[in-house]
Amino acid sequence: MSKNDPLSLLRDFTISKKPITLVAANGTLVTELTEATDVVFADDKQTFKFPRSTPTNYRRGASDETYTLETLLFLLQRAHLSVAEYSLEGAQKGIQIVSILDKRLVLDYLTGVTATSANIIYLPSETSKRPGDDVVDDTQGEASKKQKTGAQSGHGDDSDVLRMIISRERLARTTASVLRGNKSFANIQKIGIGILLKSKSKDDKAAVAKKPDSRQPGAPVPSSTAAARPPTSSNPSAKPSSQVKSKSSSSRIPIIIIPAAVTSMLTMYNIKQLLEDQLFVDSQEIRNKGAPKPNRLVIERRQKANEAHKTPYHVIDSVDHLRPEDWDRVVCVFTTGAEWQFKKWKWQKPLELFAHVKGFYCKWADEQPKDTIKTWNVEMLSLNRHRRHADRATVTEFWDSLQSWCLANKPHLAY
Repeated sequence: MSKNDPLSLLRDFTISKKPITLVAANGTLVTELTEATDVVFADDKQTFKFPRSTPTNYRRGASDETYTLETLLFLLQRAHLSVAEYSLEGAQKGIQIVSILDKRLVLDYLTGVTATSANIIYLPSETSKRPGDDVVDDTQGEASKKQKTGAQSGHGDDSDVLRMIISRERLARTTASVLRGNKSFANIQKIGIGILLKSKSKDDKAAVAKKPDSRQPGAPVPSSTAAARPPTSSNPSAKPSSQVKSKSSSSRIPIIIIPAAVTSMLTMYNIKQLLEDQLFVDSQEIRNKGAPKPNRLVIERRQKANEAHKTPYHVIDSVDHLRPEDWDRVVCVFTTGAEWQFKKWKWQKPLELFAHVKGFYCKWADEQPKDTIKTWNVEMLSLNRHRRHADRATVTEFWDSLQSWCLANKPHLAY
């Protein structure tokens, strides 16, 4: 198989963790697959661009249909989801998904766990050339050289026979292909997705029906006089409901802690621009402009592209004002690799700290991490020194990883 086809490029870029760029119709870079029209594979040597609907050489089960580049890329982006969540999101976005029977085989091949797959279709032009056909022995006679050259050029009888044999070749049946069978369960997937969508619609309607309607007879009517009335002497500790609601909401906002060192790549000067605008700016440049250093930042992010609601995150670089109950809201810590950063924290040992929170270590792509980082349970984020358009892919990787961790470890927070 050619190294320039979309399937090979997607596998190579996934194994080597190179960024894959999504481009919209107007040429701008996007993060959502549904907003893109083209997928770009670019490295230091060359660049390849394919429409996202480009078919690949990976066959769907035992049928003659092949998966598209869009389907395989969507599977890689949602590999952490369960089968039900993956199928439901694919149906909502209108993207064809990989069948349940093929999912693990496709992921193993694209991530490099397996070197090949029985479902890959090899074109005749890729298999007709055998090893050693291009090698010509200098000790051979002229007649032998002409005979081999004629066979390679396709004008001899041997070449016709070879083409006929290749055209009739079929993939051998393996234990994996026999167990998979030749039946398609696509209709069952569609039925299951329909059931999930109906169930979600019923739950939404039931939630709306439970809310009291102030316009209906008998519904409690809010009194502006009662709302404005201060607490009575019989209950001096009573507080307005708006204050209680505000306190309840703020107690569920996740907290991100970054290093306080001025030499750190990420500081309170540039963290908001990186995580919200997906663009890295040197902290020194911002300080030179005379910008004051904020004590606390609020970063807002949409969990889904078509979602109107934005989830807030609090970002701090000092834990001096954290209350004991606030530590339960800490979901992420950026570290520089120095253990003194955790002094006076609730968890002062890296082994204990990164067992309770998600850890990240940010570095330049061309530098090696510190030796201490290799022994800590942290995830590395690599930024390119000069290619700012690649920042978007790194930030997307960060948010996806953090959200997966929060879902598994702290689902009670408002993320």
